[in-house]
Amino acid sequence: MFIKMLPVTALLTLIGSVALAQIPASQLQQDNAAIRTIDKDIRGDEGDLKKNSWDAAHDQRDISRDRADRNADRSRENRDLAAGDTQGAAYWNQQREDQNANIAKDKKDLADSRKDSRTDRARIAKDVRVRHHDIEKRNRAARKA
Repeated sequence: MFIKMLPVTALLTLIGSVALAQIPASQLQQDNAAIRTIDKDIRGDEGDLKKNSWDAAHDQRDISRDRADRNADRSRENRDLAAGDTQGAAYWNQQREDQNANIAKDKKDLADSRKDSRTDRARIAKDVRVRHHDIEKRNRAARKA
């Protein structure tokens, strides 16, 4: 029975000390305002992360589509060369070069989107740490008062 009563007694003591602790209202409002601002930043960063993730997926789909087009152009070029149509083969070779340029551009866009996503995740993690620190500081001040 004594073992079960010890945690309950400790919990009641903690609740009583927190209830008696009073921090100034202005300080509490400032702390809460800072925490709300950080929460707003986190939500904005999460929106940016979602957009950048969507952009990265879209860039990956573009690369896949351009590669399929390039491979189709290569097979058309080979077909025209086998048939002896050098003008047709030259046309498909030019189309393939254009697809290679598109692939290179899309790869750069994909790298940029992934970099932006990493930056957003780092910013979110930093804001969460700062928010946690501010909440701890506010609660510590409430316990001391």
